[in-house]
Amino acid sequence: MLPSSVLCTPSVAQRLEQPQDLAKETLMRSYRAEEWNNWFLAADIEPIRVNGPIFDSSRLMVEAAIQNGGVALAPAKMFEHELQNGILVSPFDISVEVGSYWLTWLKSKPLSPAMQQFQQWLVAQVNE
Repeated sequence: MLPSSVLCTPSVAQRLEQPQDLAKETLMRSYRAEEWNNWFLAADIEPIRVNGPIFDSSRLMVEAAIQNGGVALAPAKMFEHELQNGILVSPFDISVEVGSYWLTWLKSKPLSPAMQQFQQWLVAQVNE
């Protein structure tokens, strides 16, 4: 499981001095309704109303954050490039594990060598 962190643009992060400041921002979430509450618990603050759009993809949610659409709670590991290049920042050193991920395929169809390699890479990434 990849831990999720608060991700936003540097301009949004300038307004976030403490976790409670998130109450003034648009908080975007995935289909996992409990993820922000888990983060608030880890941050030791009262839950804040999550008022932003709901996304079925972390990638789409983070793309909206990059366009200053709000603050995302997403796996930082998936967005290392954006973090390293200053497109995104994680303003708080707090992360939580939310949900899980699955790699699925049809039993009736054997995995191709490329798919086997991808499976091994993905498992290695998650285990880092």
